[in-house]
Parts: sequence; structure tokens; C-alpha cells
Amino acid sequence: MARQLLISTLLLAASLTAPAAATGPVVRVLNGSYEGLHLPSFQQDVFLGVPYAQDTGGANRFRIPQSLDETWQGVREAKIYGPACPDQVAADGYFGMSEDCLSINIVRPSESSSLSEDGEGTEGAKTARPKLPVLLWIHGGSYQVGTSGLPNYNLTFIVQRSVDLGLPVLAASINYRKGGWGNMYSREIQGSGNTNLSLRDMRKALAWIQENIGAFGGDASSVTIWGESAGSFAVGQLLMSYGGRTDGLFHRSIQESGSAATAWYNGSDWYQPIYDKIVEQVNCTQAIDTLKCLRSVDYEVIFPFLNSSTVAGPGWYPTVDGDVIPAYPTQLLREGRFAHIPHLYGTNSDEGTDNAPVGVINTDTDLRSYLLRDTGFGFPASTVSRIMELYPDDPSQGIPLNTGAERFADKGYQYKRVAAIVGDVFYHAPRLDDARHYAKGAPTFVYRFNTRPLDGYSNTDYNGTAAGSGNATVMLAPAYKGVAHFSEVAFVFANPGTVGPWPGYRALSAQMSAQWIRFAHTGDPNGEGLPRWPRYDESKKGFNMVLQTEAQGGPYIEEDTYRIEGREYLIKWARRRHV
Repeated sequence: MARQLLISTLLLAASLTAPAAATGPVVRVLNGSYEGLHLPSFQQDVFLGVPYAQDTGGANRFRIPQSLDETWQGVREAKIYGPACPDQVAADGYFGMSEDCLSINIVRPSESSSLSEDGEGTEGAKTARPKLPVLLWIHGGSYQVGTSGLPNYNLTFIVQRSVDLGLPVLAASINYRKGGWGNMYSREIQGSGNTNLSLRDMRKALAWIQENIGAFGGDASSVTIWGESAGSFAVGQLLMSYGGRTDGLFHRSIQESGSAATAWYNGSDWYQPIYDKIVEQVNCTQAIDTLKCLRSVDYEVIFPFLNSSTVAGPGWYPTVDGDVIPAYPTQLLREGRFAHIPHLYGTNSDEGTDNAPVGVINTDTDLRSYLLRDTGFGFPASTVSRIMELYPDDPSQGIPLNTGAERFADKGYQYKRVAAIVGDVFYHAPRLDDARHYAKGAPTFVYRFNTRPLDGYSNTDYNGTAAGSGNATVMLAPAYKGVAHFSEVAFVFANPGTVGPWPGYRALSAQMSAQWIRFAHTGDPNGEGLPRWPRYDESKKGFNMVLQTEAQGGPYIEEDTYRIEGREYLIKWARRRHV
């Protein structure tokens, strides 16, 4: 799959950097004008790598994002993805990697033209067309890695799908600071007011959208924030920012596989030694102001010491700073201090296979030791004993779901048992808790995705059709992974090259992308030709839409009661995880 994604990236880069025969679309924003690319095969205009804030290097390192402070005459190009914000993954740097990374990408149907707020576009348009709902993608990557330029996140297909439905949207994606660059914490950081930079970057991007998206044909009063994994953590955290203050920056939310309560919230007792070690490694120990000194260190010098893989534990995540995040998410949830806007939210059947340790949990003793010492849960011994009772060593009750007596013993004799536990700890229990509270104040639609995804083609072109001889080997994700974390992304993005070649898979993708698009328009995923999706609170136990292919029996509605006793118990103990 990694090879296929790299090929897709190379082909996409080639298409986006090819010389244009004619002048591309031009849009004027507050600071100046940008020229994008017209994609005739999609009848779309794309504007890539547009800065939404200043360079975060030098004096702006470890500082809240600074507004753009320049204007220009003439036209600047916006034809290639911006550099990734720094991390240790080489593939993320295909379009470059630097601290000058806070950028936004915008994909719109060409019929939106290049209209400004008053409908007077660069092409001389005289009649303003209706503004389009904005669908803003926030990429995942455990808050440590990732970039909007990855081919998985190509927005052209979902925009094309929206036009085919007669419900056009404008889609956008952003880069934001990750790892230590975006979530560094210490007494010095807290005292300077520069906490939670990742989330502040996202809010700055949303503020830029409010000021500028009308020039692209977007509706600033209709913005849906949408993310997966850490991007979904972030959506949950944005809902709770400043105790539920949206400031008119967004109006609907989509969360795929992740809660504000999935993330870690370590404090200065954990971060301070890490900060102090970095200060020592870059020779800032003798400085009066060590934070100021860190800003003076060359990027190449400080880069290796901010590598998340060299830091023990989960890496850098947002913190409860008393400002952006005023309290633990579970507390904010119970106090109703979150944005009461429409929500679409779900998890995949086998989330736990992405987090379960492989090859090491063979006995009850192994499992108990793992739950006590290696998870960071902070559960007392009696709680661990109760969890083990609620999640017995019965492979038919384990994860991957519906795999019967199969143990995948080469992954650990109790692999399915631990996969069920960690999946519920991080994903299914927090989602259950969130949905119950979200539904009290706004329309909330919950899904469980249940189709094992494609793992890759051995011989394909960018569109997912067989290349060369026409013979392609199609591979499903490994059986022991099941319907794992990230499985739904290809289906929502509607990219045939990552969904797979089978009619049933493409039909499910068409259904799901339509539901997401309708939600972006109205806050409701229902519409003509789609299976009815009830609101979560139409049942006292909660309703989920199970999303799966017709060959699996098709979509259906279930009450939210799977592993309910275990999930209820984990919700009760969530605060011991400091969430």
C-alpha cells in the first residue's frame, strides 16, 4: 500500500506541476492574488499551498501562529502543495518540509469561477453564484506525523462527487504543527502563553477561511470541520476549545475514529524533563530565557531532538492549559461546555487492531502486566481485574469482529482479547460517551464502519484501473487487522484507486461520500436514494448506522449496545487516564 501511495503522490505531483497551456484561475484574497490550476479532467480549480499564517521558524518558533502581515501586487502561484510541518517521516516531505508550513489547499468546482465576495471575479463574472458549503479536512497521524499533501487526502474526487449529486461543495485541507513543534509544553511554554499550538494553528486557518473563502466561492457561514484519527481528536478538541466557543469559525463537525478523550493530556511533570533535555542538547542551558534561546537555534540543529520517535511514551499531544483546553475533555463533556452543532461521528469495527501489541500477549499474566504497566491508563489492580472479567479470553468475543474461534495466534494467543480492550479504551468507549452528550444538544448521527478495506494493487494506474497488461492483483487488508483504523477513509474520499475495483465497494463509497456531502450542506446525512440514517437519540440506547457492502448484507441500523458493559466501565474509569 505504501508503494501505491508513493506512486500516486508522484503522479499527482507531475499533473500539478505540468506547464499550463493557458492562464490558471486567479483569486484575490485580502493580502493579494493567487493563481491556481485548472484540472480539465475534473472541471475543477485547485489552489495549493496558500499560506494562512506566517513562517513558524526563528522568532515564531514555539509561538502562537502570527497573522500574515504583507500585501503584494501581481499574482503569486498556488500550484503545488506546501511543505509539510516538520516530522521524522521522509514520505511526508515529498513536497518539502520546513517550519514555513502553515498552508491551506482549496479545491472547488470550476463553475464557482473566481468570484470575489461581490461576485466580480477575475474573469469578469457579473452574477454571483450561490456560495458553496466548505468542508475542511484535518489530517491525522497521531499528532506526530502527516501532511495534507498525501495522496490519500486528494480532495478532487469528493468534490467531483458533490457536483455529480447536484450538491457542490468547496473542499479544503490544512497543514498544522505536530509533535514537539506544535505541542511542546513546559513551565516556560505555559508561562509564555504559547500552549497548544496545533489547535491554535487550526483556529488560525479557520479564521483565514472566514476572511478569504468567499473569494473562492465558499460560504464562510457554512463550514464543516472534518478529520480522522488525530484529526478527529482535533475536531473534538476544537468543539471544546475555550469551553465550547466556536466564534463563528465552524458550524458542523465530522469525526472519524477519534475523540478529544482518545488523546493524551500529560502535564508539566511529564513534559518538563523532555523540554529540559532539549535545552541541554542544543546548548541553551546557560540562557536566562531558555525558550528565547530555542528560537535562535538553527532548524537543522534542533530538528533531530524534536523527533517524536526518540521521546519515551506517546509523544507530544495537546495539554489542559486552562486556556484553549480549560479542563479535561470528559469534564467539559459532562458540563456541556462544547459546541452544540450538528455532528456526524463514528468508529470502525476493529479499531483495536491498530493499537494492540503484536506477538506479546499470550497469557492472562501478560495481559495483566500490559494493562498495569505499559498502557499509561493508570488503572489500579482491581480495575484491571474487572476489565479482564468484562473482556474474557474468548476469541469469539474478540477483535477482529466475527472471526469466530480464530486466534491469529502468531500475533499473540490473546491478541484478539487485547485488541478488543484497547479499541474500546481509545475509540469505542469515548465515542459512546461523546455521542450521548452531543445528542442532548444537537442532531447527532453515528456510524460503525464494517467493511475490510483494500490494502493495495500490485499493478495499477492513479485511477485504480489495471495498468499495462490489464492484470492486477488486488489485496485486502490482512485478516488479523480486520476493519481497522483508517479503513473508512478511502470510501469517504471516493477515490476509486484506493476504494478498490469491485462494484460493491464503489457502491458503498458512493453512498458514504453522498452522506458526508449532504451533511456538509444541511447537517443531516439523509437524502433521496440513501438508506435512512436515524439520529442517535431516536433510541434510548442510541442508534448507529452500520456501513457495509451489499454482499455483507448492506447497511442497517443497530442499537449502540455492542460490548456495552465493558465500554460503560471504561467510560467510568476514563478520568484515571487523565482525559
